[in-house]
Amino acid sequence: MPSAGFSFEVPMQERSCPVCSQELAGTENYCSRCGHALRGEQGRRGEPESPRWLEVEFQASRSTSFQTALDLCIGNPHYRTISRNGITIHRVGYRADDSKEFLRITNLVRGWKSFRLFVNGREETWRSFFYGGYYCFEDRESSPSDNQYCFGESSEWFNWWGCHRLGFGFYSEEDWLRCGRITEDEVYLLDKDRLKRLLLSRARSHRFCPVLNTEAILRRVDMLPDRIDPRANPDWEYYFIDWRDEPSVPPASCVPVCSPQSVLVSSLVPPDVVVPNPPDRSAWTPGGSGPGYE
Repeated sequence: MPSAGFSFEVPMQERSCPVCSQELAGTENYCSRCGHALRGEQGRRGEPESPRWLEVEFQASRSTSFQTALDLCIGNPHYRTISRNGITIHRVGYRADDSKEFLRITNLVRGWKSFRLFVNGREETWRSFFYGGYYCFEDRESSPSDNQYCFGESSEWFNWWGCHRLGFGFYSEEDWLRCGRITEDEVYLLDKDRLKRLLLSRARSHRFCPVLNTEAILRRVDMLPDRIDPRANPDWEYYFIDWRDEPSVPPASCVPVCSPQSVLVSSLVPPDVVVPNPPDRSAWTPGGSGPGYE
């Protein structure tokens, strides 16, 4: 399964976990026993870290689902029991991208009082975790195309970054206006620093998606031009926000749109992703309403 740019295997120096003393092969990012992060802090300040290792914890229950949950645990090599105040605790670990098996167990036990969830070794509530991006990853798993789902399946959702939840879509006029301006000589200046801050801020709301890759997102921002002049580069055109303006004169309320067939788009978007056509603007008439998306 494509993993949108990150790898679980990074050479490490540790031979045992400093928290629980679990023996390690030396290539792990997280301890398979306690979930302790073995790589230290990830990324630059402000960049959310994607989940890589999940652990579910629960106690014995009178629920009819308890034996089913226990059977699922026993078949997992990362299952163990621990004793806490004389009570047997069942704890089982999963790679974050193994959503099918992880959700099988959590859907059985997450309503129990003893249920606890650990993400990269830190305890999280189910609500903050699931609605903080993991639900979207689950939808991705059921999509016929992983990449198409993340990059957007329609012109409304299509984006440069590989996450349609971040906004600033390929044809998103409001976000373009937030991160750039038109000069008097009709050149669009892109504020990349502001764009990065905006994307990272939005990414924090979806930080529990296992394939969210902020490093790849920031690299894509750097690949965009600082100055865009459709007169000098035919791959670009101005998208007029105020449809009542004279089309031959770019007004202040316009944003650049890149041709789906351009070299820039092909370098930013995976080859298996179909780039949707721009919204149809042919029906715009003075006094009418702006067009919708496809």
